[in-house]
Amino acid sequence: MMAISSSFAIVPPIMPQRMIHLCLAFSFGALTFLGVAEAAESRQLEQLKARHATLRRDYAETLASLAHDLEAVGAIDAAGEAWKLAVPPNPREIVVTRLPSQVQPEVPHDVPAEERALRLKLRKAREQQSTELYQLSRQALSPPTRSVQLAFELLRESAVQNPDNAIARKVLGFVRAGDEWLTPFERRKRQAGEVWHDRYGWLPKDHVQRYEAGERNYEGRWITAENEAELRRDFDNCWEVRTEHYLVKTNHSLERGVEVASRLEVFHDFFMETFAGFFSGPEDLKSLFGGGTSRATSRSPYEIHYYRDRNEYNQKLVVEFPVIGITNGLYFTKDRVAYFFHDPTLTLDDTLYHEATHQLMYECLPRQREVATQAHFWVIEGIACYMESFRPGEGLVSLGNVNHDRIRAAQYRYEDGYYVPLGQFAAKGLHQFQSEPSNVLQKNYSQAAGLSHFFMHYDDGRYRDALVEHLSQLYHGVGAARRPVQNLAVLTGVAYTTLDRQYGEYMKSLAAPAATSAARE
Repeated sequence: MMAISSSFAIVPPIMPQRMIHLCLAFSFGALTFLGVAEAAESRQLEQLKARHATLRRDYAETLASLAHDLEAVGAIDAAGEAWKLAVPPNPREIVVTRLPSQVQPEVPHDVPAEERALRLKLRKAREQQSTELYQLSRQALSPPTRSVQLAFELLRESAVQNPDNAIARKVLGFVRAGDEWLTPFERRKRQAGEVWHDRYGWLPKDHVQRYEAGERNYEGRWITAENEAELRRDFDNCWEVRTEHYLVKTNHSLERGVEVASRLEVFHDFFMETFAGFFSGPEDLKSLFGGGTSRATSRSPYEIHYYRDRNEYNQKLVVEFPVIGITNGLYFTKDRVAYFFHDPTLTLDDTLYHEATHQLMYECLPRQREVATQAHFWVIEGIACYMESFRPGEGLVSLGNVNHDRIRAAQYRYEDGYYVPLGQFAAKGLHQFQSEPSNVLQKNYSQAAGLSHFFMHYDDGRYRDALVEHLSQLYHGVGAARRPVQNLAVLTGVAYTTLDRQYGEYMKSLAAPAATSAARE
């Protein structure tokens, strides 16, 4: 399988096609038992979600009351904090507060007694909410629910409410070092005498001043930044930027390499938490709650090649991919490298997150394999198109903005009367999907993005677990320890025809004024 960011590239599969026969060998008794178990799981899941909704509602009321009281005593900043926490989440967008690296300061003593009492009350309310969310996350892992997705969402929310919740932080992969929360990777770097620089990446502490003065350490000797740039123009002698999960190789500039790696690190952490059920099972997460860490430290970093311009990118890849000129980025499963290039006229974000999605999902296993060659290929590209809507912000990251071009294009296509029923759409494998005429392929990419948004957000995320499980089955393959790949009608328990109708209603509900273009053409 090959992943290409262009929404209308026609690319032949790089691996030979072969039939995959899926056999559902259950007896009637087994099916009956499975139905009872799934019904119990569904009831428990709905009960947990209802308790979560009640917990949020009661908490919002407490916060609103505290906000009013804080405003009355002139504590405007604390009141703003309370109001912000009380805002209900947007069901059509995933917005996550980025956890602070610093331990929370103590509630100040040099304020009036009444104000300090209210600030302490707000801090206590946040800590109590964090504890209850953590307890609920543990329950989400217990039979019959065993929902990794819900457990991780609750755990993350717990850490947001109390960034110093030591248990939640540990499960999320952080360790406390003095007044900071660090990952094990960051702590090792600090212990080795290195510091993170936003322009130059990880550097020995005593190199920072010289780098800022325009010097560069090249193979153990100091030279000017201009001389280093000339030496590294050849990609064989490129800069290598190593971060916790990525190795970015580039002959453009050190600064650009650090920028790309930094964006990918933020994306990686959000992705791993949002799609926790793709990478982990209930037992994996239970072991984390028992004292493990969620951050893999043994695997090789994800490799990124970032070229100085499109010409170098084309020259590098044209032999393997004759149509490389129509792409803006590529993830190649054969060598497990994501390729990009610098173009000041293009915005990198969409392509970067699209190909990073392919890379993260494909490299969940070390072995080479075919993915969705016989059916369900739409979701492979659809989820990558959907992930293009990821945006980091000031203290926040978001995903699923309905005004993103991909989502608006899906809406407009549907309004124009183009829609392939999901049963037919899901029947297309890699070759059948990608060999469509370019005008049809454009429309299919739009529909795939729209369907991904629908399955992630419809009815407050009702089908999100099913979509993540579907992706997990496709990428992990069929094995003795896993069930055969199930379609989304089976995983959701809803007929294709009903899903088609719900999708249509959902697309119509997105009909709001938008300033974005109708399609990426």
